[in-house]
Amino acid sequence: MDKLLTEKQVIEIVGFKRTKLYQMIKKGDFPAPKKYGRANRWFESDIDEWLKKEKEEIHKDNGIFTEIGKFFDDLLS
Repeated sequence: MDKLLTEKQVIEIVGFKRTKLYQMIKKGDFPAPKKYGRANRWFESDIDEWLKKEKEEIHKDNGIFTEIGKFFDDLLS
C-alpha cells in the first residue's frame, strides 16, 4: 500500500529546502503534491520513482568529470 508523505517528510527524503522544492515543482522537475483540503501530500511511490530517475541520470551522465575528460580527448585528437 502506498503511503502519503507530508511536505516535511519529502524535504527530509530529498534534502531540498522548501523553496527549492516548490521551484522544481513549478518547472515540472519534481512531482506535484496531491491536495487533501489545505494539506499537500505526495505518494511515496512518486518520490521513489523520481529518486530512481535522478540516480539513473547521474550514472548516465557520469557527472562533470566525464565532460572534462571529453574536452581533453577532443584537444588531443
